[in-house]
Amino acid sequence: MSTPHTLITGATGLVGRALTEHFSNLPSHPTTSLSRRPPFHPSTTWHPCDLTSPPSIIAALSAIPPSQPPITHLVFAALHEEPSLAAGWLQQTHVDRNALMLQNTVEAVAKVSGALERVTILQGPKAYGVHVGAVRPGSREDRDEERGVVNFYWAQQDWLAEFCELEGRRRGRELCYTVLRPALVIGEAVGGAMNLLAVLGVYAAILRGRGERLHYPGGGEGMVEATDTDLMARCCEWIGKGRVVGGDRKEVPMGNQTYNLTNGEFFSMRHEWAFIAQCFGMEVGEDRDITFAEAIQTQEWKDEWDSIRKDHGLISPGIEEFLGQSGQFADFIFGRTAGTSSAMSCIKVRRAGFDEYMYSDDMLSKWFKRYQDDKLLPQFTTGTGQTKSCI
Repeated sequence: MSTPHTLITGATGLVGRALTEHFSNLPSHPTTSLSRRPPFHPSTTWHPCDLTSPPSIIAALSAIPPSQPPITHLVFAALHEEPSLAAGWLQQTHVDRNALMLQNTVEAVAKVSGALERVTILQGPKAYGVHVGAVRPGSREDRDEERGVVNFYWAQQDWLAEFCELEGRRRGRELCYTVLRPALVIGEAVGGAMNLLAVLGVYAAILRGRGERLHYPGGGEGMVEATDTDLMARCCEWIGKGRVVGGDRKEVPMGNQTYNLTNGEFFSMRHEWAFIAQCFGMEVGEDRDITFAEAIQTQEWKDEWDSIRKDHGLISPGIEEFLGQSGQFADFIFGRTAGTSSAMSCIKVRRAGFDEYMYSDDMLSKWFKRYQDDKLLPQFTTGTGQTKSCI
């Protein structure tokens, strides 16, 4: 077996950051990451790259030192979002650009590395239509896909399946793909389109700075399943090993499979709200409707966040750069009702042998503390003079 070398795209995103951190810490496992912007906390060999441009990809791959083994695994964590986030999910331009980025990347990697064994791509609950209405509880990979709705997932997956089959025949050696479907992705990043925790952290910091309690932003329950990005990274490592335990407990190849992946429980943002408030040394306030996407654009919020950054010595950027389009995503999450919530079945991935899980409050406390430790969000001093962070 050749020495594994993993290539990760989208290194600055929630998933990409966790992947680069995890794989770079594996012994004897070279890792290379690509993204348009440099990673906030670089942990691997990184190269700037525009995935819409084949020459840019080839240039980035050519910059990998020849002393490194050829690329064997590609985890495609790059994502393009339209300016209007939720509306963009149903636009053909969204489909075309994301499909193009994957196609350009896979073709370039296959061209420069004859050792490529596996490509992993990411999807999510939108595969079951959660963005357009109610879905069947316990949505399964082989039963409940909603292919009647415009979605870049299908353009990527169908193209990749055909490419892997044809390329495998040409080489005389199997080239496999895996589709991983996390739920609400929770991790650490600067910028991006769907970073819910960064929005909540900024919101809490601003309210605390005003001397207010932590008001619940809307009337919905915010019913969600979540997937911790560290858990995702470990799952991608497991996928890369290429074999799983079958129903008869014998190892079998796991090529060309789709897996849902969540922490293992369903929870309500409303019911976790007191815990989130505790992470910032605050009390729960009232229900107060807010449109995060609009608030982030106001001069008031911009100035208040800049003052917080200065007072607490934070290294996080201004509010628009820090949150990106994530305000729109937070509005989507808190605007949902119980009737449009989703719950994906994770039986398939558990039966295959990946059985990690995580409590939601453990996940939230871990990531809020990491944001605070990394000086992206503030730690507050309580009335007793003690520093309050989420532990």
